[in-house]
Formats: sequence, C-alpha cells, structure tokens
Amino acid sequence: MKKNHKKIQAIEFFCGSGGMSFGLQLAGINVFTGIDIDGSCRKTYEYNTDAKFIEKSIVNTTSKEINALFKESLKEGNYSMLAGCAPCQPYSPINTRKQTEDRRKTLLDEFGRIIKGVKPHFVLMENVSALKAGNQFFDDFIKMLNKQGYQYEYKVFNAKDFSVAQNRKRLFLIATRLKKIKLSFKNIVPKIPVVLQDVISHLEGITHLTPSVNDPIHRSKPLNILNLKRIKATPKNGGLRSSWADKSLISPCHRNKDVFLDNYGRLAWGRLSSTITTKFNEYYSGRFGHPTQDRALSLREGALIQSFPENYQFFGSETQIARQIGNAVPVNLSRAMGEVFIRSL
Repeated sequence: MKKNHKKIQAIEFFCGSGGMSFGLQLAGINVFTGIDIDGSCRKTYEYNTDAKFIEKSIVNTTSKEINALFKESLKEGNYSMLAGCAPCQPYSPINTRKQTEDRRKTLLDEFGRIIKGVKPHFVLMENVSALKAGNQFFDDFIKMLNKQGYQYEYKVFNAKDFSVAQNRKRLFLIATRLKKIKLSFKNIVPKIPVVLQDVISHLEGITHLTPSVNDPIHRSKPLNILNLKRIKATPKNGGLRSSWADKSLISPCHRNKDVFLDNYGRLAWGRLSSTITTKFNEYYSGRFGHPTQDRALSLREGALIQSFPENYQFFGSETQIARQIGNAVPVNLSRAMGEVFIRSL
C-alpha cells in the first residue's frame, strides 16, 4: 500500500490550556492554532504546544478568518481539521442553572457554522456524554454534517480505558468529507489501565501550608481549622465523612440528607480518582482529599490525573489554573482520538 505523506493541519476552538491540542500533537496531528475566549489560558497553551493562541469568541469569528489561517499550512496539499470542545456545562446533568436556556448551548451551532463555511477535511468534536441524539443542538449539528456531505461516527468513551486515572465519560464525534478515507472508531486502541497510585504517589509529600520547593504548582489550598479537623477525622485511603465520630463536624446542609456523600472524602490509592472538576483543589467540593496526607489534591496532582505530563507548565492564579486543568480533555484520551485520524490515512 502506498504511504500517504500528507499531514493533518488543525485548528482547535475552545482550546483552553491545551489538553486536546497537546494530545493531538502527540498523535501526529499538527495543531498550529488554538482559539479561546479565556485569555488567561494563553501563556499555558502557547508555552506547552508551541501553537498560536488567539483570544477570541467563536461567535465573533468568521469562516474567512479561519480559511486565511489554513491558507499557508495547506499549500502543500495537506489535510485540514477543525477540533472543538464547546463548554459542556449547559449539557451536563449536574448543571444547576435555573434558566430554561443557556446561551452557551448555541456555541455548538457556532462551531457548525464555522465547519460549514470552512469545509475542513476532518472534524473532531468532544462534549459531555449527556449530549446525544434527541438533543436539539446535537441534532442540528448532525443535520449540518449530513448536508455538507460528511461521513461521521459518535460514541461515548470513558477516559479510564486510555491510561487516565479517573472515571470521565465523554462524547466524541469524528467526521470526514473524504470519501476514500475509512475513518472509524473501530481503529481506536485502548491503553493500559492505571489507578491513582500509578500517577501521583511518586510526588514529594507536602502539607496544606507547605508547597513543594521543586514544583510551583505542586501546592495544596490551605484548609481552615474546621476542614483540617474534618480531613484528620476521615480514614485514610478512601474514607468518607460517614466515618466521623464527632458529628459536629458535619456541615448543616449534610446532617439530614444523604446527598453529596463524597464531599469531604479521601481518594484511594488503588482506585480511580473522582472526575477532576474545575474545583478539584477545594477540599469540600467532592472526594478530593489526598489518600494519606491531610490536605486536598494539589494542582499538579490534578494535572497528572488528567494525564498531562509532569513537565507541563501552567500559568495564572490558583483559580485560573484549577479551571484550566478541570476543563481540559485528558491528554491520553485526546491522543487516542488523534490516532484514529492518523490510522485512517
């Protein structure tokens, strides 16, 4: 079989700190530009991916602008790709917004508008597993792909099957308008499973008040007196607040309800982590207590659980970095998706 020497040149919308872009690059796809409205991600994205970061809303971006970005990279007859991970909160089952409509839902429509105007050879879309057929916004996106002549597949994958130490189910859609290309999830290759111990147990021990001297983001958020008592009362290696002997430690909102049972819990070495959220560094926000040390997860630990390499650098405030990590597509998962496209060539 004749080898295809063409390369895939990609632009990612909603690129954030680069979890998707970096994983695609590891797979062999040249992601040369990332676009995001959150300018606090710029330094993190550009430092680690060597790609250009454009601070702009997709709403204000035109197909003409994207075609101009592709112009130079496609001169040698390479393939074009648009990747996009529209903010997922509107489609998530844990979204607590009271509004019947969330304006961010339209961002998937905007991504479809850009695809329609640019007509890239390949499309990669990622979102929460709750986004599926029957959802108005997803159905409209599929109709657009059909009208533009794309062949596509979509499927929910769990990051744990791709060397990511957490349960994190995500919907992925792959599409191509190249008729001779056999693009299929049948070509995806699961990776060796890992647990929490495999990815963070090697890090130096720290306290909630004493960060690492070697890694500026291996630091944990300081605990107040009450939360320090709570985590000390929680059994190590997977304990929950249900084990607290001192019931005065229980928050009033938890005393009469069996809700959010993981809150104030510890993770366990031999298991998967809880899904990393944008508040994984907040002890109260879920089961984010360190298995043995009396503190919440550090920023670096959250990044490693998201399968960012240990030398991946993050820039910004504590809150900004936690958001960059929590919103990211796990690197190992995005790499596996990128390999699907590479194998199709």
